[in-house]
Amino acid sequence: MDDEDAKDELEDYAGLQIGNLQVNDRNMHYAYIDQNRNTMLIFIHGSPGSWNAFIDFFKADSILADFDLLAVDRPGFGFSDFGESENSLETQAFQINQVLNQFPKKKKILIGHSLGGPVIARMAMDYPDSYEGLVFVAPSLDPEMEEEEWYRKIIDTKIGAFFTPKEFEVSNSEILALKDELERMLPLWKKINIPSIVIQGTDDILVPAENASFASKMLKDSLTTITILEGENHFVPWSNPEEIIKAVYQMIDRFANN
Repeated sequence: MDDEDAKDELEDYAGLQIGNLQVNDRNMHYAYIDQNRNTMLIFIHGSPGSWNAFIDFFKADSILADFDLLAVDRPGFGFSDFGESENSLETQAFQINQVLNQFPKKKKILIGHSLGGPVIARMAMDYPDSYEGLVFVAPSLDPEMEEEEWYRKIIDTKIGAFFTPKEFEVSNSEILALKDELERMLPLWKKINIPSIVIQGTDDILVPAENASFASKMLKDSLTTITILEGENHFVPWSNPEEIIKAVYQMIDRFANN
């Protein structure tokens, strides 16, 4: 979906705004609804994907009443230099954090789906004072759960890339690098000291449910809630968006009680 189509789809709502930010040599593309709320929800998509994977949340009256919303095209996807992959989670965290620095007065809750999960974890590790909460949705977090799938090395060749759509080529590149990236993060988990909610389906065939157990082990018990959805697959943002909205309000209640 291009931005004009997204604006047309959201014309009856609060008013979609589109932004671009040059971060070093990378264009970062994002969309937001800024209604001067105190808290902003930031949606980080998986692999492949783009900001408008979350467009239904931008139409959800239940959260528009209380929050500003922002979603970003991760590097290499959507209109963030489409086709130019960025495999470093540290670099991705820096680039997205630069976008969010444009909204300094907002409390910020990060919501990451699939590969967006380790991205928001890295953001919280590297910028611990910038965010108030994390919602992990079917996140790829445990390096031991990253299996080497035979076809990925074929896609990573010139011949394989020729026959592969560009968004899947970018996705393949960052997934090939993910195990090493997650291993680099292992000593950094202790830096996360904000409330976290992990949502994981038992029937997820793309991200094993054991990732929720890993998160439970690495995050502080007193700050972490694990929600296991029986029979749910990987695509929670579309099949069960109510769980994400519920998690956001659980976090707000937690803020109020602290």
